[in-house]
Amino acid sequence: MKKIILTVLLAVSCAFSSLAALSWSGVIDNTSKLSLDDSFKPTVFNQTNGIYLSLSSKLNEEGTLRFVTEGLFKVNPIMDLNNNKTTLKFIADVDLLKLSGDWAVGSGNLALSAGRFQFSDFSGVVFSQVSDGLYLNYKTAKIRTSFYAGYTGLLNALNVSMVGNQLDADDNFYALGPKYVPVLADFSYKGLFGSNTIGLQTACFIPVSDENSMKAYGTFILNGNFGNVGSYDARFTLGTIKFEDFMLNAKLDANFFVSSTAMLTAGVEYVSGNQGNIKAFKTITSRTFGSGLYSPNDNGVIIPKLGVMYSNGKVYASLTERGIIAMSEDETKFDGLDTSATITYKLFSDVLLGCDIGAYNCFDSNENTKYYATIKASLAF
Repeated sequence: MKKIILTVLLAVSCAFSSLAALSWSGVIDNTSKLSLDDSFKPTVFNQTNGIYLSLSSKLNEEGTLRFVTEGLFKVNPIMDLNNNKTTLKFIADVDLLKLSGDWAVGSGNLALSAGRFQFSDFSGVVFSQVSDGLYLNYKTAKIRTSFYAGYTGLLNALNVSMVGNQLDADDNFYALGPKYVPVLADFSYKGLFGSNTIGLQTACFIPVSDENSMKAYGTFILNGNFGNVGSYDARFTLGTIKFEDFMLNAKLDANFFVSSTAMLTAGVEYVSGNQGNIKAFKTITSRTFGSGLYSPNDNGVIIPKLGVMYSNGKVYASLTERGIIAMSEDETKFDGLDTSATITYKLFSDVLLGCDIGAYNCFDSNENTKYYATIKASLAF
């Protein structure tokens, strides 16, 4: 009997000990977006109300092993103002469920992440999303190498935007996404001509069903600083679908520090289209260009951009102008200008207010000229 009592007391003690090490937080947010046509007539009103709850805990005294999870619930009414029709979506998801650890190994550090978490490839556009998988990373002062393997078929297609998502009109709460096994490996060296970083990553996305095709990518990166003036980031990606069709994506960004709170940005991106032996660049994660109002479809596109960003800890603001040079198999033309602006204000330590506006001014067709305005608010607790 005494042994039983001692066992129960020990179990209760362990439970309270775990609770004491457990921390939690939450966020309630609201996003309201109004889309307009070329005559500024409202076409769609999209509102999302969400609640997010997260838990985290250290699993050992040293803090080298940690666990964190986040669950969410969203209500998303979408109003088609042209047809006076409203669609109501409910979304429930666990968008973070991660066990992570890091340990000193040799002259470097070994880090491990397992579970469901945000992951991005070197290109930043091919595969940048939540995914289920295992990530290993080893880095020293100058060398970093990592490996990632996972599975996308258990993700919620209502909450994770992927190319190939197939949703029915009545899908709610949870719908399974496209089924790929992503395998990525990379190596980078920091120390080229000073503090410049050079790196290479290979990525393969193996389909589990016949609905998708095998895709493979190789990405080369080069980035560094212009002394104390600014920084640059160059990325080149060659992709293939079933080793039959090849596609290209290349971009160069430069940032110039105007002051401790302001920065100017300039850059250009090339995305291949269906032009001879080169095909339209296809990604795994759905992507948008600038404001998201322009879609190249299967055309190639060159996107030069200029922007300015400001941040003082309480206010963040940005303004970016992008040119859209569309390239079809028959012609290349300056299709339009894409403008996006964002401002976020920290009203209190736990209250954020924000506004986004965007416009795409199409030179050839007024029907393709579009606008939007978004208001955001969030409360952390």
